Amino acid sequence: MPDPLAPPAQRGHLEIRPRAVDRVAVGAAGEVDGVVRGTAGRLSRHRLPSVRSRVDGGRVRLDVDVAVAWGRPLAVVAGSVRERVAQRVHELTGLLVDAVDVTVERVVVPDERRAGRVV
Repeated sequence: MPDPLAPPAQRGHLEIRPRAVDRVAVGAAGEVDGVVRGTAGRLSRHRLPSVRSRVDGGRVRLDVDVAVAWGRPLAVVAGSVRERVAQRVHELTGLLVDAVDVTVERVVVPDERRAGRVV
């Protein structure tokens, strides 16, 4: 009979890079009702939502930038982004989320969204 497998901690090492965490968090932020995905306008240097994460051992801190649809309560949407990102990052990576800081970079007006303009 073969030897049983060694305990997981003795079989290898798992490293979750910040870029992988960023991708999970971007997807989670985009799932929140009121968050507008895609380019935020000609003046934006990056696509929204965007994330920067700092992984330290088994813990992570995240900065999330989003665009929000006109007429949506910004504080409510930001709170939902914070909760959803923390939940999904922990669920999919196993990392403990110390903080999720959310910045609403743009408010997208319906008519301007079609024209690619933002407020």
